[in-house]
Amino acid sequence: MKKRWWIIGSVVVLLGAGFVGINMMGSQQAMGMPVNIGAPTKSVLESKILTSGIVTVEDKQKQYANVTGTLREFVVKEGDKVKKGQVIAKIDTSDVDGRLLDLEAQMEVAKANLAKAQIGAEPEEVAQERERVNQAQREYDAAKREYDRIQQLFASGASTQQELDKAKSVLDNAQSSLNVTKQQFALKQKGPRKEDIAAQQAQINKLAVERSQLEKERVQSVLVAPMDGTVIGVAAENGQYVSKGTEILTLANLNNLLIQADINESDVGKLKIGQSATIEGITLGKQLLNAQITRIAPIATTTQSSSGQGEKTRVKVILKPQGDLSALKPGFHVDINIMVEKIENALQVPIESVQQDADGSTFIWISADGIAKKQKVVTGTENELFSHIKSGLSGDEQIILGPVDALSEGAAVMPISGGAAALGM
Repeated sequence: MKKRWWIIGSVVVLLGAGFVGINMMGSQQAMGMPVNIGAPTKSVLESKILTSGIVTVEDKQKQYANVTGTLREFVVKEGDKVKKGQVIAKIDTSDVDGRLLDLEAQMEVAKANLAKAQIGAEPEEVAQERERVNQAQREYDAAKREYDRIQQLFASGASTQQELDKAKSVLDNAQSSLNVTKQQFALKQKGPRKEDIAAQQAQINKLAVERSQLEKERVQSVLVAPMDGTVIGVAAENGQYVSKGTEILTLANLNNLLIQADINESDVGKLKIGQSATIEGITLGKQLLNAQITRIAPIATTTQSSSGQGEKTRVKVILKPQGDLSALKPGFHVDINIMVEKIENALQVPIESVQQDADGSTFIWISADGIAKKQKVVTGTENELFSHIKSGLSGDEQIILGPVDALSEGAAVMPISGGAAALGM
């Protein structure tokens, strides 16, 4: 009997508990959906682009061999500092001196020939040519007389055709020799020919150009530093035979460092020359360096993403760091924080609070007397946490933080305190 009353009592208790639970759920629904709330804040709003970059050098110059030969006295190493004009190495061009001596001798001969051509024939040479003409004339006259004699004998039958032909050949040869000597005599009397003078002068000019080139090679065989800087790369060794154009070393001005960054195409429109940024990195420790954007590439570069899915389009941006750059070295990676916009006393809300309506307008859910309400707003600058409210809020509203899809206009809500933390207050 006692056991039956115990069972009945248990059932009554369970029914009572269920009734209380149902009443509590109904009461909660009557109170509204629980939501976190907060209030808009007014403070400085900064919009930044966070990216990474690599340290490079602006003043960098490679040095090449200007002549062919053996590299001598080349002792600089990577990390050595050099001054502009400092002798770095010499290239052995021992054959140049011998070629220069040979050219000098050729030029002396060419100059003598030019002088002779400009003066023309000496009186003695003219007299000799005149005498050659006279001698040729005498030989011709003698040959003419002999030919006439043989011709008369042939006509009378006292000579043969063979003898006549021989006499004619001798006469023709004498005539030819006389003509040649007369032409030579005329040339001697005429004086120097312009063509001969021009030919000799052209030969001298050609030799002068060759000599100038050899002298230039002799000067260029000494390698000097083209700028103040630090040796950051050595591409040859002392004693190595190098050809003209062989890379020897690379110099850089490590006091003029730059930061190169690749910016996403969606952020490039926010950048401009002269924009401020801060640089930080492992090598800098707690030090922050200021920097400014100095160049924005005119073209973008598209590459495959690291995952292999899709492409990334980025634009190269160059920044000039300022301050003590001793901790930076070319090739180091750094973090870059580019200031896009800074608004003082900006009315702002968490970025996740801003919603977009079907018509494209933006709104924020607010709690007004326990009722959810859409409040149309106009937003401005935003960063990764907050959005600037340009109009639509006074600042006294109760913002529903992280609204859920179940919210609807006019729905009852039950604000939960503690939302201020979500606003960063």
